Amino acid sequence: MTEHDLEDVIVTIEHPFGTLEVPLTTWIRRGPGPRTLLRPTAASSRLTGEALPLDVIPFRYRNDSASRRAIAAGEIEDPWPEV
Repeated sequence: MTEHDLEDVIVTIEHPFGTLEVPLTTWIRRGPGPRTLLRPTAASSRLTGEALPLDVIPFRYRNDSASRRAIAAGEIEDPWPEV
């Protein structure tokens, strides 16, 4: 995992209604909501605008197929169990 200040990361979410950019801390707090397959598709620095690798997003919050499999297998805790 790349070390990066979570407060500086902006994630891009491809939503059916359009592309959203939200702070990573907001994504960590709220998650995908009722659209359980939404996931970050890109990350960038809030300060510099520089593109960042997706591994700046902690694994359990990536909501990609690998993290969802790990959650389903009980390998990591579900960060949004109420969804």
